[in-house]
Amino acid sequence: MAVAAVAGVAIAASAAMAARASLQQDFAAYYTAGRARALGLDPYVNHVGSQAAPALWDGVAAFRHSRFLYPPLVAEVFRPLAALPYAVAKRAFTAASVAALFATAAAAGSGAAPAWLVAGALCFPLHLALDRGQIDLLLLPLLLVAWRARRSAVAGVALGLAAAFKPALLGVVPVLIPLGRARAAVAAAATAVALAALTVVVCGPALARSYVADVLPRAVVYGEGGTEEMLLPDERFPTSAELAYRTTLWDRPTSASLPRLLAPSGPSWPATIAPFVIALAGLVWAARRFGARRAESAALLYLAGLVACVVTSPSGWAMDLVWAIAWIACALPAPFAGFPALAGAALVVAAVLVASEAAAGASPA
Repeated sequence: MAVAAVAGVAIAASAAMAARASLQQDFAAYYTAGRARALGLDPYVNHVGSQAAPALWDGVAAFRHSRFLYPPLVAEVFRPLAALPYAVAKRAFTAASVAALFATAAAAGSGAAPAWLVAGALCFPLHLALDRGQIDLLLLPLLLVAWRARRSAVAGVALGLAAAFKPALLGVVPVLIPLGRARAAVAAAATAVALAALTVVVCGPALARSYVADVLPRAVVYGEGGTEEMLLPDERFPTSAELAYRTTLWDRPTSASLPRLLAPSGPSWPATIAPFVIALAGLVWAARRFGARRAESAALLYLAGLVACVVTSPSGWAMDLVWAIAWIACALPAPFAGFPALAGAALVVAAVLVASEAAAGASPA
C-alpha cells in the first residue's frame, strides 16, 4: 500500500504541474469549442483573428478549421466549463480527470487498485494525457462499466456514451458480438443513434450535417491537421509573447497512429482504412476462436479492441493509450499481491523520478 500511495502522489504531482504550467492544448480545444457554441458560432471553425471572435483561439490551431473533432453535442457539454476563466476551468478538468482515474482504480477492487496506481505513475501516456488535457481519463469509468456491468443495457449505454466523445470506440462493437455480448453491442449502437438524434435537436440539423459531411471525412484522412491550402495567414494569430502557458511540458514524439505511419507525408484513404479493417477482422476472428474459453481472454480482447481503436485512427495519439492501464483492472484482478520488496522499492523510485521530471519541466516559460 505504501508503494501505491507514492504512486498516487506522483500522479497528483504530475497533474498539478500540468494544470499550473501547461496550456493543456487538447482541453484548450474543448474549451474553445464550448465558447464558440456559447457565442452561437461553429466549433469546427478556427475563429482567431476573425471579426466575429478575434480572440477565440485554442493557442495551437493553425488551420482554417479548429482542432475540435468531436461530435457537436460534446461542444455543448463543455459550455459550462467554458463560462469559467481558462485557468480555473483547466484546473477543474484536471482534478476531475485524476479523480476519475482514482475512482476507476478503486472500482477495480482492492487487489487491483495498487497495481492501477503504480502502472499509472509509470505510464508515460498518462502523464502526457495530463499535459495535453485529454479526455481519455474521464472515459475510463465508462469503459470499465461497459465491460463489468452485469446488465447488458447498462454496459451498452456506457460504451455508447464513451463513443459520444470518441466515435472510434464504436469499432469495439463488432468484437463484443462473438464475445457473447450481443445485447450490449445492440445497446451501444442504440445509444449512439439516440445521441445522434439528440445532437440534431440540441445543435441543429445544419451543424450535425456539417459534422458528418465535412468534419468527419477530413478528420479520417488528416486528423486535426490539413494541407497547406487549409492554413490561416500568419497575421490572424497573436504573437508568442501573448501566450500565457507552455504548449507542452513533454517534448516527445506523441503519434500513435498507423495511418500516419503508413502515409506520413500524404494521407490517403487506403492508408487510413486498411489498418482499421485488418485490426477489426483479426480481433473478431480471435474473439470467435478464443473469447468464450476464459473470462480473462475475453477481457483482453475487449481491451485490445480499445487500443486498436486508438492506433488505427488518423487522430490516434500516445496519450490515448492510457486505456491500456485497464488491462490490469479487467484481466488481472490481483496482480499486486505478493510483490517482492525489492521490486516494490524500484517502483517507488521510478514513480518519484517520473513525477520529478514532470516538476522539473513544469516551470512557466
